[in-house]
Amino acid sequence: MIFTLTMNPCLDRYIYVDDLIVDDTIRAKKIVDYPAGKGIDVSRVIRELGGVSIAIALVGGDTGRKLEEMLDKEGVIYSSIRVPQETRMNIILESNKGQYRISMPGEKISVKKLQVVLEVLQALVREKDVVVVSGSLPKGVAAEFYTGIIFTLKQWGATVYFDADGDKLKAGLIGQPDYIKPNLHEFQRLIGKHVSTREEIISEAKKIIDIHELQGILLTLGGEGAYLITKEKVLFTKTIKVNVKSAVGAGDSFLAGFVFKKAEDASDEEALRWANAAGTAAVMTPGTRLCRKADVERLIDRIEVERIE
Repeated sequence: MIFTLTMNPCLDRYIYVDDLIVDDTIRAKKIVDYPAGKGIDVSRVIRELGGVSIAIALVGGDTGRKLEEMLDKEGVIYSSIRVPQETRMNIILESNKGQYRISMPGEKISVKKLQVVLEVLQALVREKDVVVVSGSLPKGVAAEFYTGIIFTLKQWGATVYFDADGDKLKAGLIGQPDYIKPNLHEFQRLIGKHVSTREEIISEAKKIIDIHELQGILLTLGGEGAYLITKEKVLFTKTIKVNVKSAVGAGDSFLAGFVFKKAEDASDEEALRWANAAGTAAVMTPGTRLCRKADVERLIDRIEVERIE
């Protein structure tokens, strides 16, 4: 079974307007809500691709209930950990001049609820299950929370994929996940320096793999493609050109495609092809609508995977 853990989910509210004019009434043309949070996005994509996963998330208040209703509508299985705090909402203003993203802070979560997260995982996760741990943490929760969660999941015999940034990524690595999925900016923050050549990227990635005993690093480069780097080999897949509507959720779709196919015992090459197809299909949809299965299937045959090493 595949599980995803989202500690700080949100509802993304897209408000479409013509222009933002100071001191004038601005009338919304359309409002669209999407359930969001990195782990939730991964579960949504796995469902879209025909797979099954269980999204574990901390949710609360009316916004949390709406998020659950939207997951119900999409057919995503979830296990909610109810909290008294209202689930946060992000506001995205889409205008003729561009997009404005207003990210709302989450509320503090009690230590008792953090313990419930561990108890729920213990009740559900079994040896050889897959757990995707990703995203930000609620206000006041130390990055080291991810260290403990990942270490515990590994002790239980689960395969762990980890996707976070900054101090959370560094802390989670101490727990020794199997795979991490940074983009280039996150990777450079992790290693503390800029890398520009293929040789530099591969060399620094292998250092991280050796130090933290990872199975591999999925490194996305936006429009430049993506790598799967392991101890034994380096695979690269180019980005294919499509009509880009929104890059939001492309990384989560990429990770979901890889996890979905690896859970079916696909080869690394095949899983990377599906990851690329899912990530590319996600940019073809507006907002955080993520990828569509039909688009992924149309793209698959156009995607090539090259073995570098």
